[in-house]
Amino acid sequence: MDRIKKLYKWGDIAEEEYRRDREAIQKEMAALAPEASQTTNLDRLAKFLTNIGEVWRAASAEQRNKLARTLFQEIWIKDNQVVAVKPQPELKPFFELNYEEFVNKVMKKRPRWGSGPRY
Repeated sequence: MDRIKKLYKWGDIAEEEYRRDREAIQKEMAALAPEASQTTNLDRLAKFLTNIGEVWRAASAEQRNKLARTLFQEIWIKDNQVVAVKPQPELKPFFELNYEEFVNKVMKKRPRWGSGPRY
């Protein structure tokens, strides 16, 4: 932003171009900043996922189906075992973090580039 201000002050760009560039930069900066509601939503989702095991154990079959649809877009089952899942888009970061933690703590090694979970 300071750069275009200087260019305008020095006469290197016209006022119209300065205003257009300033508006574009402000829009880009606003898009990069997390919205308060987005942060609140992530906090809410994190709390929800923290207790998911307890909720699952206490749920009926119908409630578990509804919960599974809330968490996942797709679930792959083979021989009555879940073999893969595709999380809902807003939950994907939590699954990626969980996978990285598993690899770093349990496997005691860093994940190879491109070796993350496949959604």
